[in-house]
Amino acid sequence: MLQNLTFQAKRENLPQMLAQITDEISKYVKDEIWFNRLKLCAEEILVNIIDYSGSEKLYISCEFVESENALRFEFADEGTPYNPLENDTEVDINAEMDARNIGGLGIFLYTTIMDKLDYNYKDGKNILTAIKFLSEGDEDGCAIK
Repeated sequence: MLQNLTFQAKRENLPQMLAQITDEISKYVKDEIWFNRLKLCAEEILVNIIDYSGSEKLYISCEFVESENALRFEFADEGTPYNPLENDTEVDINAEMDARNIGGLGIFLYTTIMDKLDYNYKDGKNILTAIKFLSEGDEDGCAIK
């Protein structure tokens, strides 16, 4: 379980942040495709916080919630209040690369892959919680170890 790891919100710290998160994911997710999807979601969230929040610090938690059979990720920052779940950027995933609008694809990605997302602004922090439910079998590909 990762609890409130604190990092300077800088791109050069991204590999270390992802290493901590992927170590935790690897304990529970055996399917390589789902492992990479969850890693990509975490990376997209972290990059958006680093690039756009204006926060100096970034807080990460990741835990397996046995009662829900789920991985629960929490990302927090002290930047400008922003709820990515209210993003109104139109994403056309079928459009040619040249015709696509800039922005919104990362948010589209993690809102599609994760099962449950929640945003709160509390005590001066943006807090994004992302949950992925795991299965005992391989039906959905995101099975626990």
